[in-house]
Amino acid sequence: MPRTTDVDELIREAVKAEDIEGLDLLQEPGVPEMVAGLFRGRLRGYVVMFLLMMLACTAAAIYCGVRFFTTSDVPEMLRWGAGFFLGTFVALNAKNWYWMQMERLAMTREIKRVELLVAHLAAELRARS
Repeated sequence: MPRTTDVDELIREAVKAEDIEGLDLLQEPGVPEMVAGLFRGRLRGYVVMFLLMMLACTAAAIYCGVRFFTTSDVPEMLRWGAGFFLGTFVALNAKNWYWMQMERLAMTREIKRVELLVAHLAAELRARS
């Protein structure tokens, strides 16, 4: 069954006009803002470490790939091919870690939206009784 209403619109309708300014701060960021948000969080040391590791492994994979195609000795090709595979594997897993962290931040943002809605509804219920 498809959704016919947007949760953000329901929240905006439920919140009074003076509270709308606070909701404007909760707009969905784009990918560049999400990546920049990784460098502002508690894990920024790990983010920098994974970025450097990802860049180093990408450079190593490119180097191994070039060496793989320039050599003619089969055992040496296997070594360079293994290096290329390992460098690519580590770099892709580091990128996967970045995507998981961005997803974690997005999930936290959604939970905070729900908490805001629940707090507003609780205040509204207290005001009625």
